[in-house]
Amino acid sequence: VSTGTQATAERPGGDAGGSGDRPPSFTDADRGTCITWDTAPDGRASNFSRVDCATPHRFEVATREDLSAYPTSEFGPTAAMPDKDRQARLTAELCEGPTMSYLNGALDPEGRYSISPILPPVASWEKGDRTMLCGVMVPDAAGRAQEVQGLAAEQDQSRAFPEGTCVRVDGELTTEVPCQEDHAWQVVSVVTLGQQFPDGWPPVEQQNDYLNGVCTKAAMDYIGGDDALYQSTLAPFWTTLQQQSWDAGSRTVNCALTKGDPGGGFATLNGDVTQGFTIDGAPPPPQPPRNPVRR
Repeated sequence: VSTGTQATAERPGGDAGGSGDRPPSFTDADRGTCITWDTAPDGRASNFSRVDCATPHRFEVATREDLSAYPTSEFGPTAAMPDKDRQARLTAELCEGPTMSYLNGALDPEGRYSISPILPPVASWEKGDRTMLCGVMVPDAAGRAQEVQGLAAEQDQSRAFPEGTCVRVDGELTTEVPCQEDHAWQVVSVVTLGQQFPDGWPPVEQQNDYLNGVCTKAAMDYIGGDDALYQSTLAPFWTTLQQQSWDAGSRTVNCALTKGDPGGGFATLNGDVTQGFTIDGAPPPPQPPRNPVRR
C-alpha cells in the first residue's frame, strides 16, 4: 500500500475505474470505518479488512475517492502510481479539507495522528484499481501505520510516550526508537495536565512552572536519586501543549531526561539512562564532589 491522496464519499462497494468492467477494489471501506492489514518485513501490505474501530486498526477512513474520475487523464488505465511527492500534493488538495470536516476539526496539529491517503497495492493498481482512501493514522519512525484503538476524534491525541521510551527528534517529528539507537531524550513519566488544570488550557508559562517541580522529582525517582541525576550530567525536560492541541482534546505530556547541545537542540544519547549510556558517543564524565549532596 502506498500513502497517497483524496476524498469524497462514494459507493460502499468502492469499485474504481472508468466505464465498462471495473476491477474490484482492494477494500470496500468508506467514511467512518476502520481498516487494518498485514505488513511484510519489506513493508508491503496485504489482507485488508474492515474492523470495528474499537479494536486495533491502522487507518480510519474519512472519505473515499475514485482517482479514475480525477479531472485529467493523469490516472488512466496505463498510468503509474503517483510517487511520494505527487501523493503529498494530492493529500493537500483532496484529503485535508474532507478529513478535518469528518473530524469536526478535532485534530491536534502537533499530535500523533496524521492526515494520510492510502492507495491500492501495486498489483491492484496495475489491474486498474484507482481507489484512494483519505483518513488518519499514527505513523511510526518509518512512516508505517501503527495499530491504534478507538475513533481519533475521541482520543487524547498527544504525542506522548510511555515511561522508559527513548525518543528520536527529527525537526518537529518525535518517534519512539530502541534505546540502543541514537535518540534525544528518555521518558521518565507521563503527566495528564487536565488533572492539574481542569478549567481550561493553561498558558505555557503555567505549564512550565508546574512541570518544573513535577518533572525534576520524576527524573530523580527514575534514575535513582538526586546524586545519580547529578552524576549523569543529564537534565529534566518536559513537553508542553499549545492551545490548539488542548482544544483538540490533548492533555498528556512527558517528563524526560536529556542533554542540551551547546550549539542548540539536543545532544545524542545512546543506551538506557538507568544502565550504561553515552552522550555524543562518550560516557558522562565524572563530576566534582558536591558539598552538601542534596537528598
